[in-house]
Amino acid sequence: MAAKKILLLLSSDRYAYPLLRYLTEEGRACGWKIRIGCLFDPAIAGRIAEERFSAEPDLFTISEIRECDRVIKKSDLVISMVNDLHVLQIADSCISHRKTLISPARLTRQMALKRTLAKENGVLLLFDCGFSPGLDHITAKKAIDNIHTKGGKITSFRTYSGAFVPDHAGGNPCECKLSEPVGDLLASGRQTNRHLVNGQLQHIPYSRLFERAQPLEIPSLAETVVIPEGDSLYYRKIYELSHAHTVVRGKIFPKAFAHMWNLMIRSGLTDHAAKVDLYGDSSFRHLLNSLLPYSPSETMERRLEEYCQADPLGVQQFKWLGLFDNDWIETQKEITPATILEHLVEKKLRSASGDRDCVVIRHELGYEFRDEHFEFSATLLSNGEDMRTSALATTLGYACGAAAKAVLLGKISLKGIHIPVIREIYDPVLNELEELGLAFQVTDVKMQAEEVNPVG
Repeated sequence: MAAKKILLLLSSDRYAYPLLRYLTEEGRACGWKIRIGCLFDPAIAGRIAEERFSAEPDLFTISEIRECDRVIKKSDLVISMVNDLHVLQIADSCISHRKTLISPARLTRQMALKRTLAKENGVLLLFDCGFSPGLDHITAKKAIDNIHTKGGKITSFRTYSGAFVPDHAGGNPCECKLSEPVGDLLASGRQTNRHLVNGQLQHIPYSRLFERAQPLEIPSLAETVVIPEGDSLYYRKIYELSHAHTVVRGKIFPKAFAHMWNLMIRSGLTDHAAKVDLYGDSSFRHLLNSLLPYSPSETMERRLEEYCQADPLGVQQFKWLGLFDNDWIETQKEITPATILEHLVEKKLRSASGDRDCVVIRHELGYEFRDEHFEFSATLLSNGEDMRTSALATTLGYACGAAAKAVLLGKISLKGIHIPVIREIYDPVLNELEELGLAFQVTDVKMQAEEVNPVG
């Protein structure tokens, strides 16, 4: 009888529940032992233990990284859903003990330096295996490879993704709540933002990012826009799009929220470097007043209109968020404008346990085949049950879980450090995801000559 496989999940409880259910069911069917290591926070183990599936897995708290190393050594495969601070250390342990690692964490340059050592030790480390990056990689690369295989030449590629809680209840002028941490939102767009449009390279500074919002129609969703974010030249390389004259990657937001966030950037409230010291006269109102040009006579509303080009909706959003209030926060941390904004956004836009979020992915490809032009699109719109089994947690968890299952069943035998843009990885993962109900709506239309833009 074959030895029982030990699958170790290192996780917080933010996105863990759909994955835990999946692993428990698959583990029971395949004879795996599931161990759940709650990193450094004993309270996580208690919250996970409340779930009905908690009687099956081995649940324990890991209090230090050395203990984590010992647990990894006794496992066959590790899924890491922890913050980036610990992923490097976990990766080192997996390489050292020759254990497969699967994670939704981004493949960073620092991690990529471990490629040679991982390959020499005969171990697979799979990153970018979540929602975005992750599911977007898997579905985009399969579509691209299928077009290339049949002899098509891709001339344009656009890929967009987003996750949020639609909220059109009265009084919320942003028309959404957040399903991702506010810290992630504050960090969004601060790296290289460059895109290729009709052969021309476009660099977009962070300060102008939300001004470049473009409308995007998603059936059954209210008005959404896409913000061009990320380094599309990187995607042009990993997706093998050498013939594409247009490559754009973007993030989807509700239109009203993107409107507000653009004003937050213009006002300086997303600044995480400047220190705030109001000399004892501390309030959100005084902070906003300090960021606007001084005037002895004009109201704050008027200065918002002049300095930030705020319209009536924008002024309403500032007030609704609490930036006109005389309250303040008590904290020992150094305060920056971004600290204040994070506090207010967490307070006003945090999702409640019963909210239903949605995730969206849209790929749009233009390609040529036998002297004719085609437009291909693939769209995923998935809704969560509640915030514990949210759409974001489900897609992220299922991508990791499907990859783990493929490895343990011998369908993926690659070694080294990878992301899921290789057919040996994405095919079995995507097949499993389709079985789980994560299917895209696809169109593939031949364009008439008069409909084709000669430059894309």
